[in-house]
Amino acid sequence: MKVAEILMQYDSNDGAFDYHLLTSDMGRVSDDEKATKEFGYEMTAFELQPNAQGEPWGFYYGPQLTFADKDGNPVYVPAKEDITADAVLYWELRYKQAKHPLLIMRYADLVWDFKRRIVKQNYDADLYRTLVDSMLRVCNKDLASHPVVTVVILERLFEIVKNSEADTKLAKWSLNDFTIRHGKDENVRCWACQLQLMMEYKKLFSEEEIATTIEKHEERLKRLTLPSDDTKTNPWIASQQSDLLAEYYHKEQKKDDVRRVLHEAEKTFVQSSDKMIPLQKMGIMEGVYRKYQHYGLKEDADRVAIKLQQMGGEAKDSLTPQQYEFEIPKEVYDQAELMFGEKASSDNERWQNFAVYFIPRKSEEDLRLAELVKQFPLRYMAQENMMDLKGHPMSVVGSYENDHDGRLILHITEKLNLNTHFLGIAMHHLWKSGCLTTEKVMSDLIEPCPLFDEDRYVAIREGLNAMMNNNHMVACHLLVPQIEYAICNLIEKSGVSILKPQRKGKGFQLRVLDELLREKAVADTFTEDGAYYLRLVLTDQRSLNIRNLLSHGILPPDYFNSGVSARLFHVLVMIGLVREK
Repeated sequence: MKVAEILMQYDSNDGAFDYHLLTSDMGRVSDDEKATKEFGYEMTAFELQPNAQGEPWGFYYGPQLTFADKDGNPVYVPAKEDITADAVLYWELRYKQAKHPLLIMRYADLVWDFKRRIVKQNYDADLYRTLVDSMLRVCNKDLASHPVVTVVILERLFEIVKNSEADTKLAKWSLNDFTIRHGKDENVRCWACQLQLMMEYKKLFSEEEIATTIEKHEERLKRLTLPSDDTKTNPWIASQQSDLLAEYYHKEQKKDDVRRVLHEAEKTFVQSSDKMIPLQKMGIMEGVYRKYQHYGLKEDADRVAIKLQQMGGEAKDSLTPQQYEFEIPKEVYDQAELMFGEKASSDNERWQNFAVYFIPRKSEEDLRLAELVKQFPLRYMAQENMMDLKGHPMSVVGSYENDHDGRLILHITEKLNLNTHFLGIAMHHLWKSGCLTTEKVMSDLIEPCPLFDEDRYVAIREGLNAMMNNNHMVACHLLVPQIEYAICNLIEKSGVSILKPQRKGKGFQLRVLDELLREKAVADTFTEDGAYYLRLVLTDQRSLNIRNLLSHGILPPDYFNSGVSARLFHVLVMIGLVREK
């Protein structure tokens, strides 16, 4: 079968169809047909996707797929290079020949989007009328493959007709009729679009039309939050209606109405919470808190924050601990002996190996994370909510696509937690070689390092003695301040201020450690990977965050165990190897 024959079948069809089905049918033509220019033009026409944000090319239509090649460069399907002047002129011919409204609409819309910028020519006189009429026919006769697709077409229609009073009237009638046909409570996109378009194109609607629409949405919110005896409350749909009204009232500067509709959604969630697990309840209330915060409703946000604290313990207790057992191969101990033990050539080599070996390579871990995303995509699609040991909500890390940096931090942190045991093996071999004693650490690392002042030696020595005697709680509390002080010294010696003005401008205060660790001097001293590692270990709330957890009393003292003190000792060794040029 030829391309023309397939197109004729769709063109003569009176009903709805999906563009994806069309391209699938065209993909089954002979290789000779696939070699023609017309085949390429047709496939590109129906593979392109509506994209109101204009990403990544700056047009309404964009690629169907986006991925990276081996060098990290973006690859698009279809490629932007496929949208040539010849292709656009071919689509221009096709919208004049086609009969089915869906085909006419797609060809005409592509010409509307690309002709002026690709061909550098103006539109034919019939293009606007042809495009608008075909879009109205598709919407009014439900010719799109799904009502949600019709919503996308209506959004595009309003953008095109906004300067025509007559066509705007037709578009509004089409929108209203569509919401009557498809605006069931469960079809959120189908009824939300009316108010969303009204907010975006407010000047196109009369005050009476706006008031009528708001009244409909208020009635829906009341129905969703106060269901009748034969219906069940759906708090998520009620929340979406509440969010939509809150956005409208916020734009109208009606703060009391914003609070009122958000209260309705919160009340519905509370009424339904007996069917939810504790962690789900907490996640929902965190969303409620963020909404109040977003609209500047501080009293309500503070009230929900107290609820979150109370719910944290219940959510934490509902979690089931998981344990994993693994056997460490003999090769690991052999490697440790070679790098940190008696087979190393000198104490200096042992210290250098120890400092470098446990710093993760950010670029390598990024590649490994990308491989994991391909193998286990579902795991990296949802956000992760982090909490402290009392169940208080802390950081939120989004999906791999929306929060790549956060996902990479979680990935590396998992490895840091895992290799804590290997850090202990390395320290054991340092001890066996006679390298890991308080006096050796002081003489080999601390005293030669210009970042540790002599009046700090006593505290460092006491911290090392505590670590050697397995008093890790004391070791951590003594070593963290000395590490932070050494970083401050490094920044000062690099010629950068460690001070910043107080909020009221009447004096100065020390900059926080996380700011200091982002200074160029830290990366110059420890490499970019080393500086990144120091932030993860000491100050990043999504990672180990040891300095902040200790200094702010966030966790109980017994949290600071042998694994934490080993990680701090590794940081101490990194700093201790610094020498002044």
